[in-house]
Amino acid sequence: MSRLTLVGLSDFPRKPHGCPPEVERSWDRLKATHKSVSGLFTTLNELRAGQDDMRGAVSETHRDQARAAIVFTAAGIDACLRTLLRDSLPILLSTTGEAHGAFVSHFMSNRLAGDLTPATKTAVVEIDPRAALIDLYVEDLTGRSIQGGADLIRCRNALGLKRDPALDDKILKGHQPFFNARHEVVHELDLIDPAGCGSRGRRHRDLALVGAQCDGALQLLHAFIAPTARTVRQTRRTMGLRAT
Repeated sequence: MSRLTLVGLSDFPRKPHGCPPEVERSWDRLKATHKSVSGLFTTLNELRAGQDDMRGAVSETHRDQARAAIVFTAAGIDACLRTLLRDSLPILLSTTGEAHGAFVSHFMSNRLAGDLTPATKTAVVEIDPRAALIDLYVEDLTGRSIQGGADLIRCRNALGLKRDPALDDKILKGHQPFFNARHEVVHELDLIDPAGCGSRGRRHRDLALVGAQCDGALQLLHAFIAPTARTVRQTRRTMGLRAT
């Protein structure tokens, strides 16, 4: 009997009931990310199963599949959270609540404190300044990419989910090792010493650990999307908008 330990993802979660249009695009991105990463792990398992000795050493080819899974998962996190913020904030910020409070606090403490940046001035005089300010807000929250627990906490607060137990600070900060791995793979090519001094071997990647980290990160995205869908539905009802 084979002793090969398969690397894979948990089953894709169910779509939130009555998923509103403001959450649809983020859900589709999560679904696409899950499919892509799952395909990488399937290929990885097939490569390992094709070895003469499945209990033999894990090759760099196998670890490169795992590295690709890290990159794909991280890209999915960036795409899903940016889309979730861009699409849901306009309606979430149309009423008072935690999301609006986080929005006001951010601008008062950052964009509107001291001299205004050219980008802020431009947003204020746009035909639709509210939409332009939300765009700046999303840029401030996500930057070029989500870098770890601190960014996840800001995104959570922006969506008004600060009290959600599935997204407490400890849980979000617990995903930092995954983001550290993404940084090592993307920015350092996974070299032990990217400066070129001393050993230049590549970092060891434990396949099972990579699988668990990617799976946990994708489950975390669902933990963002599901309560946001509920909050948006409630806000739509409060505003008298038609359910979808």
